Amino acid sequence: MNDNPDYFLRENSGTTELGESARTAYLGVKEGLTYIAPFVEDRFLTERAGERTAPVGDSPGLAKLWPSVDADLAILVAPTDVVDSLAEPRDIRAVSRIHQVVDTSRGHEHVMTRLLSRREGRRRRNAERAGFTYDVSHRDEDFYEFYRTMHVPTMHTRYADRARSVEEEQAFRTLFREGVLFRVLQSGEWVAGSVCHIDRESRTLNARLIGIKGGSDTYREAGAQTYIYYANLDWAASQDSIDTLDFQGCEPFLTKGTFQYKKRFGTTAVIPDNVFGRLRMLIRPNALTPSVRRFLVNNPVIGVSSSGELVAKYFYDQDNPLRTDIHHNSPGITDSVSINLDEL
Repeated sequence: MNDNPDYFLRENSGTTELGESARTAYLGVKEGLTYIAPFVEDRFLTERAGERTAPVGDSPGLAKLWPSVDADLAILVAPTDVVDSLAEPRDIRAVSRIHQVVDTSRGHEHVMTRLLSRREGRRRRNAERAGFTYDVSHRDEDFYEFYRTMHVPTMHTRYADRARSVEEEQAFRTLFREGVLFRVLQSGEWVAGSVCHIDRESRTLNARLIGIKGGSDTYREAGAQTYIYYANLDWAASQDSIDTLDFQGCEPFLTKGTFQYKKRFGTTAVIPDNVFGRLRMLIRPNALTPSVRRFLVNNPVIGVSSSGELVAKYFYDQDNPLRTDIHHNSPGITDSVSINLDEL
C-alpha cells in the first residue's frame, strides 16, 4: 500500500437474522475489500442482494464521501490520521488488524512447556502417538507440489470464490526461496504443510501459506492442520537465529475463529509492523436498529487505549447483555471496556 492509497466503496444490502432490511457500506483501502467487508456482511446480513464496488480515489475523495454514506452499518478503514480527522464521538474505533506472535527467543523448553498450554502439549503428544511428524524442505519440487496439491485446494475449500493468496511464482521467489517449507506427515504420508518466510533482519519466522492435501476435511479433522502449528513452534524455538514466530493476522473482531484458535499456541496479540499497523477502523452505526445493536453486541472489537495498548471493546444495551462468553483473554490485550449502546 502506498502513502497515498486509492480508496474503494463497497455497498451491500439484504436481510438480517431479525428479518430487517438493511444495508452495509465499506469505505477505505483496497485490502479491506478482502478482509473487513466480507466479515461484516457475513455477520450482519443473512441474505444479500445488490453488492456494488466502485473506486473512490484519494483522501480528499474519501473525506468528501464518508459523511454521506447511507447505510445502517458503515465501516471506514484508512490511515490513522485520516480516521482521526473523520471520526465523530458516536463512532466506534478499532485497529484494522492484529497479528498473533510467539516469543521464541528463550528457547525450545520455555516455548513448549511455558507458552504452549498443558492442554496443547498433551494434544501434541497424542498427535505424535497417532503418527504425526514433520520435516523441512528446501526442494523446489516440494514447493510446487505443496502449492498446487495442498495450498490451492485448501484455499478453494475454505473461501471458494473469495480465495486470495500469493501467486505461485511470487510465493516461490519471495516466500519459499527466502524461507522454508514444513512438511507434515502422518505415518509417513505427506498430508499437510506450510511455507514460512524468514525475515533475517528481525529474526522472525512468518507463517504465510498453509495447505492440507487436496483441501481434505478428513486430514484436517485428523489433526493435520493443528500439527502444522506445532511444527512451526517446534522448529522456530529450536533455531538460534529466530526470536519470533509470527502466525500472521486476522480482523479485529473477537468472534474471528482465527483469533480464538491461534490463542491456543501461546501467542501474544500485537499491532503488526506493516501497512495494517498504520491503519485504523471506524464503525459508524448510522441507525441503531435492533439488527445493528445485535451485530455490535455479538461482535466485540479490538481497539487501542489512550496509552497505545490493545483493549477489547464489548457492547450491550437494555435488551442485549454483554457477551462475556466471547473471551478476549490473551497476552497483548491488556484490558476490556463495556460500551452502553443506549448512550451512543
